[in-house]
Amino acid sequence: MELRCRRVPLVIAIVLLFCLGRAHAQDVQVRGGFFKDSLRVGDQTGYYLAAEYPRNLNLLFPDSTFSFAPFEYESKKYFPTKTTKGRSYDSVIYYLSTFEVERVQSLSLPAFQINPMDCTAYVTVRDTILLSELVKNLPDTVTLKNLPLKVNIAYEDVPYTFNYLVAGIIAGVVFLLAAITWIVFGKRIRKHFRLKRMLKAHHTFLETFNVQLDSVKSAFSAVTTENALSQWKKYMEQLESRPYTKLTTKETLQMEKNESLGRNLHAIDGAIYGHDTAVIESLESIRNFADRRFAQKLEEVKHG
Repeated sequence: MELRCRRVPLVIAIVLLFCLGRAHAQDVQVRGGFFKDSLRVGDQTGYYLAAEYPRNLNLLFPDSTFSFAPFEYESKKYFPTKTTKGRSYDSVIYYLSTFEVERVQSLSLPAFQINPMDCTAYVTVRDTILLSELVKNLPDTVTLKNLPLKVNIAYEDVPYTFNYLVAGIIAGVVFLLAAITWIVFGKRIRKHFRLKRMLKAHHTFLETFNVQLDSVKSAFSAVTTENALSQWKKYMEQLESRPYTKLTTKETLQMEKNESLGRNLHAIDGAIYGHDTAVIESLESIRNFADRRFAQKLEEVKHG
């Protein structure tokens, strides 16, 4: 009997706390709902959440991290707390949008009372909103020509905005890559193009010189012989960077010091000025001299 008497105050305390919690719950009033009756997919609508409660309580409203499904959070507008005669008033407007296709969509939001050990949620009555249908009574399958589409062939000027920041970044990256490539492979690149130019120039010389040589073989001509010698001097000047075109035969031999070349050049001079037709072998010899010098120069560039 004594044990039962000791339990009575404890039971009474629990009942009093429960009743006090119920009293606080009855003092908190939370309301919410949509401003509009309907909306279209992707459009924005407002949802208000308001609370009236004793000033000594602490209430929190949902923030952007809360799940507003089936709606998506866009932004919110919060109004400062107003307190009158011991009662506080809070309100906030949430701007939401939806991309769901259900005809009827609904939402209810809570307000949370912060307690020492936990929190209490006060949930609004669920409010519904209708999704506006742009295309009504569309069958499951329909031909393209029967689709209820709106046709507009008017020209729409779409402004083009050039992204200078992205263009600058791309240009900088390209310039940096080009600089690195040139530093690493610049010597090889220059060598490649120089060899290519040398091969092309030698091929052009042989074609031109051989045409002149064939003409002399068919019928000797001092003019043709002189043209062939002129082509040889121009090519040698380009190949070795020496002034062959500005030197006489004597000066050329002083520079080259090659007896075989000297005999051939003298024979060609004799054919041009003395009309000695025995010049074919001399022309072929200076062509072969150019071939040897080209091969020698090519090896120097390859291993330079």
